[in-house]
Amino acid sequence: MTLLEHIKNINAKSKKWINENPGSWSGMLVEDIKHWNDQGIFTVEDFERDTLITNVYEMHKEAFGVKGRHYNFKAMTMEQLEKEFNMLCDVAKEVREAEEKSEAKAFDDFMKRVEETKSFGDCKTQADAIRWILQAEGLDEEKDAGYICYSLGLNYDKEYLFKTKH
Repeated sequence: MTLLEHIKNINAKSKKWINENPGSWSGMLVEDIKHWNDQGIFTVEDFERDTLITNVYEMHKEAFGVKGRHYNFKAMTMEQLEKEFNMLCDVAKEVREAEEKSEAKAFDDFMKRVEETKSFGDCKTQADAIRWILQAEGLDEEKDAGYICYSLGLNYDKEYLFKTKH
């Protein structure tokens, strides 16, 4: 199989997946062979190696927070690259699971604080409690719900709690 045929097959699979999953998207690979040749990619094997190198480089950030600039990719075999990529995927999965636990705990702690605040004096509603908490944290004038989440250690999917003016 030629490089161009390989790329066209990948794009065809991506287009099929997009059609089967409405609302989804996927990037398409450039089908101009000169583009690939200019990058030193002439064969399917070159393409697969370049793709794996890119995946290792980028997955290092998912796993450790920084891109993998320290690798000597030229010296690594495909087997070494695959082994490194698999290890990085495992680490990234562990990191994400730990983040999800931390985010869940932060949300639980925040909601407990809301309930506790509701027991004080004239504070009766969740909106009142959130307003009081934001005042206590110096966030009552903050308009960016994402920044409030960041400041309170909450996942950004909790922005809805702060979308109304408090």
